[in-house]
Amino acid sequence: MQTGIVGLPQVGKTTLFRILTRAHMDEKSARSATHIGVARVPEPRIDQLAALYKPRKVTYATVEYVDVGGIVRDRARDSAVLAPLREVDALAHVLRVFDDPAVPHPAGSIDPLRDAQSLDLELMLSDLEQIERRLERVEKDLKKKKDAATEHEHALLMRCRTAIEGEHPLRELEFSAEERKILTGFMFLSLRPMLYVLNLGEDEVDKLDTAIERHGMEKLRGRPQRDVVEV
Repeated sequence: MQTGIVGLPQVGKTTLFRILTRAHMDEKSARSATHIGVARVPEPRIDQLAALYKPRKVTYATVEYVDVGGIVRDRARDSAVLAPLREVDALAHVLRVFDDPAVPHPAGSIDPLRDAQSLDLELMLSDLEQIERRLERVEKDLKKKKDAATEHEHALLMRCRTAIEGEHPLRELEFSAEERKILTGFMFLSLRPMLYVLNLGEDEVDKLDTAIERHGMEKLRGRPQRDVVEV
């Protein structure tokens, strides 16, 4: 499984990447655009079975994490920036909640809900550009020749476009197995399940159980294929 770690600059993405993958990077490596690392998924039952049966080799499940550079509005439309994310199975959006005057927030203030919605919108706009380009091609093909498969694709893309124009990411829509097969080739970013990771300050360590509500993130927690966690 591959998970892409995304977020604005200076929110703690690379710190989370280091914690998950135990990667050791010098300052130059830490500033590079993309980092890729693998984390072993702990599973006590495998250890118990290994101790019991003593196999020659024990293979644990792993997760590959892809940490891309901070995404801001002018970079979100850059296909080279988003390219590594099109291969992942899910996205983890690190949201800054901690306040540090020494590290100004790119938007000028701390507002995790705003940042979550802003990046989601950028991902949707990227998908919309793809949809519109493909629709133009499909509509030309339909003018030349009516075809059931092409008509089905056209209807599916129109449905996706309507959802995004209404600011609903594709992950919130229900698709049949056949429709998902069609959409796979497009690698739409807003179709990926999203986990919002709140990067809290040290003063909130003893308030983890109420962090989501205090920062207004409960609005996103109940949406399809989304969840919120605190670190």
